[in-house]
Amino acid sequence: MPQTQNGGAFGRLATGAALGLFAGLALPQARKAVIQAPSLAAGDWVEALTAEHRMVQKAFEALLETRHDETARREILMAKIASALTKHAVEEENVVYPALAEGGHADKARHLIEDHGQVKTFLYDLRRLSARDMEWIGRARQLWTALEKHMHEEEDEIFPGFRDALSAEENAKLTKMMHWEGFKVA
Repeated sequence: MPQTQNGGAFGRLATGAALGLFAGLALPQARKAVIQAPSLAAGDWVEALTAEHRMVQKAFEALLETRHDETARREILMAKIASALTKHAVEEENVVYPALAEGGHADKARHLIEDHGQVKTFLYDLRRLSARDMEWIGRARQLWTALEKHMHEEEDEIFPGFRDALSAEENAKLTKMMHWEGFKVA
C-alpha cells in the first residue's frame, strides 16, 4: 500500500514537472506572439512600424501626465517604452535600415541609426536617474521630442517613398523579415 501512495505522489510530481516544463517553454512564445500581434495585424512593414510608433506615443502621453509622486508608475511606463523601443530598433536596424542602404539611401540609414543611438543614450540617462529626481521628467520630455522627430522623418519622409520604390514581392519579403526580427526579441 505505501508503494502505491508513493507511486501516486511520484506520478503527480512527474506530471507537475512536465506541465511546468511545458508552460516554461510555451509561455514565452505565447507572450512573444501577443506582443508581436499588433505589428502583424497592421499590414506591411511601414504600417507595422507606424502602429508601433503609436503604441509608444500612447505610453509616452501617459508617462508625461504622471505627477512627481507617481514614481512607480513612471518606472513601469518607462520600462514598457524601453522594451517597445528595443524591439522596434532591432526590427529597423537588422532589416529596414540595411534594405534602405542597399536601395541607395545609405545616408538616410546612417542618420536613422544615429537617432537610435541618441535614444539609447536618453534611456541610459533615465535609468541612472531616480524617477523622483526633478530632472527625470524633463529628460523624458527631451527623449519624447527626439522620438517624435525621428518618427515623423520615418513615417512622412523616408519610409513611404522607399516602400513605393520596392516591388510588391520586395515589400512582402521585407515585412516578413521585419516581423521575424521582432518575434525574436519580443
